[in-house]
Amino acid sequence: MDDFFVEVFEKSKRIHQETDGFFDPTVGNLVNAYGFGPEKSHVNLSDSIVNQLMTSVGFEKISLQNRKIIKDNPAVYLDFNSIAKGFAIDIVARFFDSKKMDNYLIEIGGEIRTKGTKKDNKPWVIQIVNPSNAKDENGFTILKLADISMATSGNYRKYRVTDDGKKYVHTINPKTGLATESNLLSASVFTTTDCADADAYATAFMAMGFENAKKFLDSNNHIKVILIYLDENQKTQVLDTFSLK
Repeated sequence: MDDFFVEVFEKSKRIHQETDGFFDPTVGNLVNAYGFGPEKSHVNLSDSIVNQLMTSVGFEKISLQNRKIIKDNPAVYLDFNSIAKGFAIDIVARFFDSKKMDNYLIEIGGEIRTKGTKKDNKPWVIQIVNPSNAKDENGFTILKLADISMATSGNYRKYRVTDDGKKYVHTINPKTGLATESNLLSASVFTTTDCADADAYATAFMAMGFENAKKFLDSNNHIKVILIYLDENQKTQVLDTFSLK
């Protein structure tokens, strides 16, 4: 494995441990089975199929030794989609920094990293998608960013509905193997560290659901968020620790 892979692997392992396993790139077989990966999907996923696929899930089932991946279970399928876009942004940012570029905004697939300002010292301005209506041109809110990494995860675009009406979302819960919606509609994460970190945390929060995400943030208040969620009355609520920073 090259240096890029080693860095992504070690970062994934750290965030996997921090989030008590809610961030887990070993869900690749499940991602494929639900129809969101590069491999063909199962038409109907029974409980027994999900349980069988779960035997290959778990970051503890793999290790990195001498730049080689060692699998306890040969069926483990790694999928770093939930951190790769953020990491790609970090690589571009490092290149720009090496060229002494003081001002930039880098965006790949909705993940963002900013440094400095636009012309005339104007801040970089972005818009968060409204998870209840992704086509809403006004979005949910407008933010000004400077010297920060940002990633947003949600299930409002990537999902599929079966012929019998079952809805599967692309965020897989690595604890249960299920691809069902939680009460968390959208998770935007802001960090002063790598964008890969923000990308991974956003995915973990979507898998956790709002209550577990809030507990995690209470103990990790250096991570800032805008969480859009449904309360017990199915009304949209917002937890915003970023605008209050």
